[in-house]
Amino acid sequence: MALRVAVSAIAASTACAGAIVGYGYALGGVDRGCSCAKERVRGRERKDAYAREARAFDASVGSSEYWSGIDGMRARLLRAHARGGVVLEVACGTGRNFAYYDPRAVTRVRAMDACEEMVEEARKKPSAVATTVEVGDAQRMRGVKTNSCDAVVDTFGLCSYDDPVGALREMARVTKRDGGRVLLIEHGRSDYGWLNNILDHFADAHAERWGCYWNRPIMKLIEDAGLEVVEKSTHHLGTTFVVVAKPREAVN
Repeated sequence: MALRVAVSAIAASTACAGAIVGYGYALGGVDRGCSCAKERVRGRERKDAYAREARAFDASVGSSEYWSGIDGMRARLLRAHARGGVVLEVACGTGRNFAYYDPRAVTRVRAMDACEEMVEEARKKPSAVATTVEVGDAQRMRGVKTNSCDAVVDTFGLCSYDDPVGALREMARVTKRDGGRVLLIEHGRSDYGWLNNILDHFADAHAERWGCYWNRPIMKLIEDAGLEVVEKSTHHLGTTFVVVAKPREAVN
């Protein structure tokens, strides 16, 4: 009986997976690519989406981030690579990274987000490292000096900038040339055309709810910004990227 139930469950899961893949192909067998310029949700609409979600954001994503392993990705990336006197975190959201900074490796975290409501939530988060949180836009960091940060952290932020390449260039600008790193966890386009077709089909609806576009070509954005990739891993059928990068003109 147990074997029959197990076989039935496997068959049902396989059929479901097959239906999803088939749906992706039905939307178009060729990956059509995407362009930030064609996105419908921008600027004020994007900020409004984040403002609406700010108070309930942690409750909305908490369990899914735990079970999908994203909490672990945050912890491993920051504990291994966030170190030095000053770490700048951009698009910090509600401060979901703050618990993972190692006080033995980091002296101070300066965090910013363009959404005031998100900043208010982030300021409530405990952190083992001295942390300040301010309203600020990674695309125009006029208050951050060039070559001043030991690490710059952006997790799930590239999906929500009107100009993601410009934001990455700003991150590179403020990162120290001698050993500084840009640390990224992002979601975007997969290696599978059928999956990208599904992401494309629902991209605008997703952005209207969450303020972010989940179908951007993450590695191309990093390349276009002139960053050099030091380490990279992908997860969730290639839709989640964990990247350690540095400015191309870095000393080491």
